[in-house]
Amino acid sequence: NQGIEDGAARTYHQLGTIAEEQRDFATAREWYLKSLAIEEKQGNLDGAAITYHQLGKLAQEQREFATAREWCLKSLAIKEKQDNLDGAAMSYNQLGTIAQEQRDYARAREWYLKALAIDEKQGNLQGAAMTYCNLGVLAGEQGSFEDSGRWLTRSIAAFLRAHDQHRAEQGAKNFLLFHQQASPEDKQKLEAIWREAELGAFPTEPPPSTS
Repeated sequence: NQGIEDGAARTYHQLGTIAEEQRDFATAREWYLKSLAIEEKQGNLDGAAITYHQLGKLAQEQREFATAREWCLKSLAIKEKQDNLDGAAMSYNQLGTIAQEQRDYARAREWYLKALAIDEKQGNLQGAAMTYCNLGVLAGEQGSFEDSGRWLTRSIAAFLRAHDQHRAEQGAKNFLLFHQQASPEDKQKLEAIWREAELGAFPTEPPPSTS
């Protein structure tokens, strides 16, 4: 019975998520693969794409980057074929973080910019804010502090517009972290970027709430 199998696939997926949250990765993987077997058997592409994505995240958490990338690309292939743009943007971001963790910065940037093109086209403010943040951290890790500052201030402004105070504060912490690492000359540039963005007091304290 398809209905019963659908329900089972959802339950397996849920059990996988719980195991993953408990950092019991081997058990999580087993549950996800059980869910996937049903989804693939039924030709449930949406469900399969979600499970591939989760398996990718799971492998990434275990630092199995090649495996993570394979799962994410499988998920992406379905989303692109189905014109699921928001889903594709999620996959691009995930692939970006995998490349970034492998210190393949050029590829990470390519994936993030692909995600950003969709976020901006779709008017997905929260998605764009996350991607700006990813690009900012990526630039900062490479020592491009000015570039990093521009992306991070865009990210903070977008999170504030989306009423996501927590992520805005996180962005300010990232900004401050790179400011501390920067040369005196770059520190001045970063302070100027902050002022231009009109985000209030310099982030020794969290940015102001817009609510």
